[in-house]
Amino acid sequence: MPRVLLAWEGGAGRGHLTTLKRVADALCAPAMIDAALCRMEHARELEGACGAVFQAARLGYDASARKALGVVTSTWGEFLAEIGFRDPAFLVRQIGWWREVIVQRRVGLVVADFAPCATLAARTLGVASVAMGNGYALPPAELERFPPFIAEHATRIHDERDIVAAVGEALAHFGAPPIAHAPEIYGCDDQLVRSLPFLDPYRAQRTRDYLPPVDSIAPAERGDEIFGYFSSGELDDPALVEALLALALPVRMYAPGATDDTRARLAAASHIVVEAAPVPPDLIARRSRLMIHAAQHGTLCLGLAAGLPHIATPQHLEQEYHARKGQEAGVLARLPRAADASALRASIRAAYEDDAMRARARALAQEVRPLVSVDSRAIIRARLDGVMTGR
Repeated sequence: MPRVLLAWEGGAGRGHLTTLKRVADALCAPAMIDAALCRMEHARELEGACGAVFQAARLGYDASARKALGVVTSTWGEFLAEIGFRDPAFLVRQIGWWREVIVQRRVGLVVADFAPCATLAARTLGVASVAMGNGYALPPAELERFPPFIAEHATRIHDERDIVAAVGEALAHFGAPPIAHAPEIYGCDDQLVRSLPFLDPYRAQRTRDYLPPVDSIAPAERGDEIFGYFSSGELDDPALVEALLALALPVRMYAPGATDDTRARLAAASHIVVEAAPVPPDLIARRSRLMIHAAQHGTLCLGLAAGLPHIATPQHLEQEYHARKGQEAGVLARLPRAADASALRASIRAAYEDDAMRARARALAQEVRPLVSVDSRAIIRARLDGVMTGR
């Protein structure tokens, strides 16, 4: 087996790391696996699975132009423009960093989760690469343009031709051919999409099977807790914090994105347990009656497989898309935007007491559970073996 580089370049969610850990576990060859991570707070979870784990180059984010115009990011192309893909000098530095790692570590296969510059670096070196991720964040390379998926958020302020030109200039710097369309950034030897088909906006374009987004999980029992996962800035909203403090219902949460002061305030409440580490999924299923989160893909899928209803406060367009798909399925309610603590508390309590939503969640789980009750490690190993052997 060639040396494998697990690459994570952008994004804040822990799900990127857990996806890469699944790859490492599937390959079962720690001495031949390196991991380069843009965020190191959960790196310890890779101990024993990889030979080396180190800090990676990281994509930035500049939404100043969008904020000045007061419009929401509308497409994946708009997002790429805001994380550096209109700046050829930045791309040269970023791709160059990944090239240096690939060459120095003698890497023969790059497996990337939200690491487009890592796969571009592999392309310039003729090294095999595989991209992983949920459907929304892993567009097919065959598209001509990134489409919008939410009608009221369809304003473009960037021209994808600028992305094509910037990427082309960066690739030319390393002697590689240009791209004709922005989605070609995601060209690689294989794409392993971890999702449920109804959550993937590109379902019609996929030609290969999906990987399960979560492990098989026990069905939800008659728990009474609200389980909260707050991975980024959800609890920067003081009204949401006050609503949780005044809720008078049992709450258990994992909140790595909250400040120490916020976690301490919440932990001081008699009805709230703030966990110091991720909670095992089966315990969430056993204890919980409702999940509250930002509609992160992995967290949503976990609840869908367990048969739990959700209430969500999306933080960006990808989460907004997933929240709407959950709403359409009848298993997710949205927290009202810019609401005071009283309104948020009322919304959470209403979702907690919504027997019809809970019944729909359990019915949908009957359809979802077979999709996740497969050995994803065996599928990953077979797909990677196919890339490594040219099959």
